[in-house]
Amino acid sequence: MPAATFVLGGTDAEAAELARQVRRQQVSGPTAIAFLEQLWNRDLSGYDPDGPLPDVDPDPGENTVVRGRASVRMYRDPLAVAAQWRARAEAEKLSIRELIIEVTGRPTFAGSAATIARQINDLVQADAADGFILVPHVTPGGLDEFADTVVPLLQERGVFRAGYEGSTLRDHLGLEPPKAGS
Repeated sequence: MPAATFVLGGTDAEAAELARQVRRQQVSGPTAIAFLEQLWNRDLSGYDPDGPLPDVDPDPGENTVVRGRASVRMYRDPLAVAAQWRARAEAEKLSIRELIIEVTGRPTFAGSAATIARQINDLVQADAADGFILVPHVTPGGLDEFADTVVPLLQERGVFRAGYEGSTLRDHLGLEPPKAGS
């Protein structure tokens, strides 16, 4: 089951705008630079996160220490990835921060409750996933609106349980109770 974020809105357009704002808050300028340093394998702290990508190429060397932190090389071919990112940033007129927001976003459902219920159901019915681990962008209480608006729609479609058998996970999965002494 893949993790997915969600942003609910009264309309799909409202949710899309809210999702854009949420991602912008999640990826600060320093966060964008730190992420870019992982690919570039060099200190990029002098670059403006709201400016263009660095004009220097990534260092493809084996030394993967950035600002004193040991890191694991995330990309096999950093020069090729940098070329792809540069092409995208140029074509879409994206700053460093905007690009990092685009390339690091996890699967997100954004829309009205009806839209999100339909998208989740479509993916589950197509066997793309058995379900999703929802990751709210606000805690605590980040799942409340989802539970109140999307879950009832999924239950109406018969794709989300309305009741449970028993009181344990074992009961819910239809497994036998453990034998005494086990």
